[in-house]
Amino acid sequence: MAPDDEPVLALLRQSMSFHADRQQVIAENVANANTPGYTPRDLDESDFHSALRSQMSGGETGGRGALRLTTTNAGHIPASGTGGGSSALWEASESPDSETTVNGNSVVIEEQMVRAQENRMRYESAVTLYQKSIGLLRTAIRAPGR
Repeated sequence: MAPDDEPVLALLRQSMSFHADRQQVIAENVANANTPGYTPRDLDESDFHSALRSQMSGGETGGRGALRLTTTNAGHIPASGTGGGSSALWEASESPDSETTVNGNSVVIEEQMVRAQENRMRYESAVTLYQKSIGLLRTAIRAPGR
């Protein structure tokens, strides 16, 4: 039995993948804080949740609890199993911050840092739940008396 056979673990892996991808987008925003005309981007969590809901309800595979990654280009590496990173389920969209500078840049470092912190906490929560779930599985398969 592979860890991805358990739907909860696959869901948590997708969540970790989403938050890792979102952290990358936030880091790009911070890196471009002084780039003229740059508009910050972000991953919409509602898109992530609706993609997961679709996959969990049998969207493409027809099976309950099945998560399947999709590719959007023939050149993409196909995913093996479920879980793992796949930006094919969500896309970054422009998400301007509250202020725009004279040079047209709308990145506000403080707002990006808040997003990064919230994202980090959600990622760490998913990691903790994943580790606890693996621990429960290990306890369940352990021989009696050990």
